[in-house]
Amino acid sequence: MDITTFNLSNPWRTGREWGVPNIWRSVTRELVNWLDEPEILILSGARQVGKTSILYQLIDWLMRTGRVGPENIYYFNLDLSGISEFLEDQGSLLRFLDAERERNIFVFIDEVQRLPDPGIFIKALFDLRLPIKFILTGSSSLDIRTRTHEPLTGRKQVFHIEALSFSEYVKTVPALSSLPALDTQNYSLYIGALNDALRDYGLYGGYPAPVLTDDPEKKLLRLNEIFSSYLEKDIAGFLKVENIPAFRKLAALLSVQQGGLVNIQELASTIGIHRETITRYIHYLEETFVIKRLTPLFSNPRTELSKMPKIYFADAGMRNLAMGGFSDLRTRSDTGKIIEGIVASHAFRNRLPSHRVNYWRTKSGAEVDFIISGIKPVQSIEVKSGILKQITISRGYRSFLSKYSPQKAILLNSTIWSETEIAGHRVEAIPTAIFLL
Repeated sequence: MDITTFNLSNPWRTGREWGVPNIWRSVTRELVNWLDEPEILILSGARQVGKTSILYQLIDWLMRTGRVGPENIYYFNLDLSGISEFLEDQGSLLRFLDAERERNIFVFIDEVQRLPDPGIFIKALFDLRLPIKFILTGSSSLDIRTRTHEPLTGRKQVFHIEALSFSEYVKTVPALSSLPALDTQNYSLYIGALNDALRDYGLYGGYPAPVLTDDPEKKLLRLNEIFSSYLEKDIAGFLKVENIPAFRKLAALLSVQQGGLVNIQELASTIGIHRETITRYIHYLEETFVIKRLTPLFSNPRTELSKMPKIYFADAGMRNLAMGGFSDLRTRSDTGKIIEGIVASHAFRNRLPSHRVNYWRTKSGAEVDFIISGIKPVQSIEVKSGILKQITISRGYRSFLSKYSPQKAILLNSTIWSETEIAGHRVEAIPTAIFLL
């Protein structure tokens, strides 16, 4: 085994200087709270959303707080040539870790799906009950699920890592990095800058590399590299998709249709491939964290629309790349779709585990963008991307409120933050940028 590559990727072990990523993610705090627990921690998410940066932050936290010394922290990046040799079998790894010394050891394995049988490999080590804490990352939920799910049942906690949320993105904007607590009295002082930030976020999205790049041309190049890497490694490499042009065309069509009802047969006819292939490709896009599928809310199937889903891209920058459009949000016709997609990602990211996110639409065309519900709807959200001069809601939204009476009825817009009563229901208008915080 060549120790050189290992040492270069573990600079804390040799005393070399190393940089800790400065975008502190909200999920990092959750992970810190699990470092004392026995479960294996798995960070699952798309490529380049910041999983490795989070590992570095955890490593820095462990040393900075004095939990363990640098010699007790081992980081294996399986994307690097030669590193997999350290994990060829459990005995070799345990000898390399010097596990017989009975000390607390933290083992970080990046891109664990590159192991032939990662679930079985880690399970055998975990079941030895040694003082070793495993923190793993993987880039495909299909890969991680199929290779770790059954062997690690009852032994793991999975954390889904996404690109930067808008609230995380705002902290990278110098003028907004120290926002006070906002309320209906002071928000007008900041809403202009927040809306500017939301437009930028809606253009380039939340992948850390483009976010931390100032030059617009380089932002696009880095976004394109992320998508190309995704196609090469996840789609062609792991999922063995051979018709990459058709896969790209489907992504482009879905980006244009974002927020609209998805007709599988229509997509198949347009691209010229079987509907079963379209269904499979959409499944791949969803399982590799590129899109989110929104299904309709049903109570009476005879009066509410069919099972056709809506699809939103998980990241606005990736959606704009798929459709090839990066003009200013103030001048384009699909700004509403972009903002709606950002709200969809926010709703999925922040819902309670027991809650689901749907849309509501009747055969007559009455529609509400997002419904968050448990046993029954608890929150309804309608998105208006433009300036709102007064609080008014559509006839369809009134119909939904009368039928379901959710605890909260929200009308997102760019300017107004206030409440009013409409047809016996409290409706709160909130600027979208503030809602996303």
